[in-house]
Amino acid sequence: MKKILIGILILAGSSLWSMHHKDSASPIVFAIDLFVTEGKVEEAISFTKKITRHVKSTEKGTVVYEYYFTPDGKKCFLYEIYKNSDAALRHVNDFISGDFEEEFLTYFTINSFQVLGSAKLDLKLALQEFTSDFRTLEEGFKRSKKRKKSDKRPMKMRKKTG
Repeated sequence: MKKILIGILILAGSSLWSMHHKDSASPIVFAIDLFVTEGKVEEAISFTKKITRHVKSTEKGTVVYEYYFTPDGKKCFLYEIYKNSDAALRHVNDFISGDFEEEFLTYFTINSFQVLGSAKLDLKLALQEFTSDFRTLEEGFKRSKKRKKSDKRPMKMRKKTG
């Protein structure tokens, strides 16, 4: 699971670290390892499609929202990135006050839940029944490929040379 988390963080690095300017504006990551309720894999997958559509259409502060299932469907990893602590809090409040929490807990049991980033106290309080594992960045770096300034076309439109 640690290898999966590291891989996901590397892949999504540009989304996460490009926003890192100040603690108050730093992104928040939810890394949630879940067990899928036995016999409920298909329903769980269907649920993830429904909640993902909802989050995408209603939460502009959500940058990444992805569910990863093991091949046997027994485990799931939920990876979320929010623009900042306030955006993460909005998601948590929408989840708790809406129709999704009860259904989510029908299909999933939380194995572990880490919150990465500078979470504000109100976010920590809102998550207290789900996790107490809050981690702040102490050291690290990100490498990124920089596009030539002369070529302003999107990557997919550039001719590959080789």
